[in-house]
Amino acid sequence: MTIKNIITVLAILLSGFSYAGNSTKVDFNFHWKFSKLAGFVSQDTLFLDPNIKWQDVRLPHDWSISEGYTKTQTAGSNGFLPGGVGIYRKNFLTSDDMNGKKVFIHFEGVYNNSKIWINGHLLGFRPNGYVGFEYELTPYLKPKGSINTITVCVDRRAYADSRWYVGAGIYRNVSLILRNELYIPYDGIFVTTPQVGDRSKVNIVCEVKNAGAGVKGVIVKHEVVYDGKTIASISDNFVALKGDFNKFTASVELDNCHLWSLETPSMYELHTTLIASDGCVMDTKITKFGIRDIKFDTEEGFLLNGKSVKIKGVNIHHDLGCMGVAAYDDALLRRLLKLRSIGCNAIRTAHNPHSESLLEMCDSLGLLVMNEFIDEWKVAKKKWITERAKEDAPDSISIGYTRYFDTHAEHDFKSFIRRDRNHPCVILWSIGNEIEWTYPYYWASSKDNKGFKGLIHTGDPETDNKSILKEFNRLSGGKDDLAETAAVLARWVKDVDTTRPVTSGVVVPSVSRLSGYTDVLDVVGYNYKDKYYEVDHKLYPYQPIIGSENVGQLFEWTAVADKKYIAGIFVWTGFDYLGENGPWPARGGNCSFFDFSGNKTARGHFFECLWKDSPKTHIVTIPEKDSEFKMNSEGGFTYTPRPGWIRRWEWYDTCDKWNYNKDENILVQVYTNAPEVELFLNGTSLGTKKRSDFTEHNILMWKVPYKKGTLIAIGKDGGRTLSQDTLSTNGKPSRLAVNCDRKTVTDNGYDLVHVEVSIEDKKGNKVVDMPSDIRLILDDKLELAGLDNGSASIDDLNIRNNSVRTYNGSCLFVLRTIRGKKGTSSVMVVGDGGIQGRCKIHIQ
Repeated sequence: MTIKNIITVLAILLSGFSYAGNSTKVDFNFHWKFSKLAGFVSQDTLFLDPNIKWQDVRLPHDWSISEGYTKTQTAGSNGFLPGGVGIYRKNFLTSDDMNGKKVFIHFEGVYNNSKIWINGHLLGFRPNGYVGFEYELTPYLKPKGSINTITVCVDRRAYADSRWYVGAGIYRNVSLILRNELYIPYDGIFVTTPQVGDRSKVNIVCEVKNAGAGVKGVIVKHEVVYDGKTIASISDNFVALKGDFNKFTASVELDNCHLWSLETPSMYELHTTLIASDGCVMDTKITKFGIRDIKFDTEEGFLLNGKSVKIKGVNIHHDLGCMGVAAYDDALLRRLLKLRSIGCNAIRTAHNPHSESLLEMCDSLGLLVMNEFIDEWKVAKKKWITERAKEDAPDSISIGYTRYFDTHAEHDFKSFIRRDRNHPCVILWSIGNEIEWTYPYYWASSKDNKGFKGLIHTGDPETDNKSILKEFNRLSGGKDDLAETAAVLARWVKDVDTTRPVTSGVVVPSVSRLSGYTDVLDVVGYNYKDKYYEVDHKLYPYQPIIGSENVGQLFEWTAVADKKYIAGIFVWTGFDYLGENGPWPARGGNCSFFDFSGNKTARGHFFECLWKDSPKTHIVTIPEKDSEFKMNSEGGFTYTPRPGWIRRWEWYDTCDKWNYNKDENILVQVYTNAPEVELFLNGTSLGTKKRSDFTEHNILMWKVPYKKGTLIAIGKDGGRTLSQDTLSTNGKPSRLAVNCDRKTVTDNGYDLVHVEVSIEDKKGNKVVDMPSDIRLILDDKLELAGLDNGSASIDDLNIRNNSVRTYNGSCLFVLRTIRGKKGTSSVMVVGDGGIQGRCKIHIQ
């Protein structure tokens, strides 16, 4: 492309700039170039090497997931996906709209160790891959009409620097921001609601940057808007500015407020305007907030607006399966809606800041958030290459942000809190997760002295505090860097926000309660320590407790369900996630409510029965010879768990089918919230069983010799039918059922369509045990953004070009719109033997 053509294109792209006295935020995600380098290169190479081969990309972009799974220079802890060094480059014009303005570039997230240049000038280095940042470009822009070049280098050579998949590249949004000399910073507004009730009080702190000598004073005007109507306003008189940074406070009282809650997550807007002494509007900013009151009580648990709420939460990592960590809102929203559909009401952001969009969605959906900053402090946790917890990754590829903790953590932590502090969904700031792993004297002072595998300790809680403390002091030498660092982190939180409690995921409470670590926490989070709830509530009655990380098993829920003083739990995990696994070909685990494709797992159905009041019954099956359950001589069922420490996290083996060998003994298992269930096979009753007779596992069971036909489980309350589920013997594959989560999208280049494909026989029964390679056929109006089948095994995927093999009878294609491409797109999928399915997507 010639220089003239480049200028023409860039002029069109920047035609979206407009200026009416306010800051202007411009989408800067399109028309980037990317190159993956063979290794680390000098700065001169980045700018001068003509042999660098570029490919066109648009943001958000994760080059790691794009390159695919490989055993070469990858690690099980990071999902067997590659790291390396990548360069991004983008050209843009110095336009008329930039004249007299201050120009900034804002990155929401770059993983990681990023260096940014503008026209060859280094703007800075950022090691943290999750916290957003911005740089001012103004002093380095070329004259009007000239082309400027942004260059971003991402150094991901430490490809095992985390215990889960982190991705690589500019994986969140980038914006160009034009501001006047007087402006409100990106995170410069803080709204709090210290008084909530019939008459609520809203406090406002507004920070103002004065970057020039032309403006001597300002009027700060605030308007509170609800449902598009201004319901209150307040403004200061003209105030003289002092220096380049000023802070203004205001408050307003509101009557008959719509409170933010799980059922009605009402949101308000604060419209803030800066007006100069000559009457010119210098900046405006809209801040969304909610009015609500939160409290963690040592006896009542968690209170929202004075009402006791049991937290039914899940942990989620920030990857989106086949999309990698590229932060697409549609993919994230689909996941949150699925989680909410099974009764989940809370999210823990394990174990790092997630996207800004996640908080916005949780605000609008009424989901609570434990907002977590980090998994490691000053000492790195051990990672692995081959298999989970092997700890065989050398420091050269496994030590990441810990090397920068002392120099960068305060700035990054406070930036994270400032970014998210206006979201009513955020109820806890978490300063860490299982930090005790990195301080061996914590483990050695307790019976849980097996490191990672100590999580499965199931014996009686340790209560000999005198002996524990004596051993701790001996091993630590009287100095505990962990507790000291925790105190510093807690203070950083309070420096920015005092309206929410501080917590952390504690994993050795018997020691952490004595070392001083938990003294700095407002709420103590327990990871996998349900047996300590009752004991520690009595020992430490002054401090609220929450289950911050819990296995998705019945015993974890029953441990909190009837204990009002425990605020709730966060189950590990809501969705299957990449990494923290191995050996090859394992890319994920068997511990989620939904798999990579968004299919509800057996565990998800089970917890839906626990967490929702709406009637539900669900059938799963398994040959008795393959099950951990066996029928005993008395007609009951005994349970013998599989060996291995990881079993605590895994679900029982089950199948979603009724298709076995004739007369083979099958265990039919039923999950339900009905008092009793009657099971039928081909219209013949196999008996009614009560849930009260299966309290240990809350799974009703029948041993049934297999016969072709249909199973029907009917959930009952006496003679009243509440719910039912059906499972039928399937025939041969006959067609592909296609379900699109959206039929109408826009041509913005962001909208996604999730195309779910299932194999069915001629009667419409799902065929789960006859895999098929499914090929996608698209026209030019949509593009393939990802494909998956939900399996945790890389070998099961069989991804080739636009095809993927089904797993449990289904697969997923994620399609993305193309900017400027309108019309109706025909989507076709073809499987083995020529079976087909179709759908149409309208793009407007």
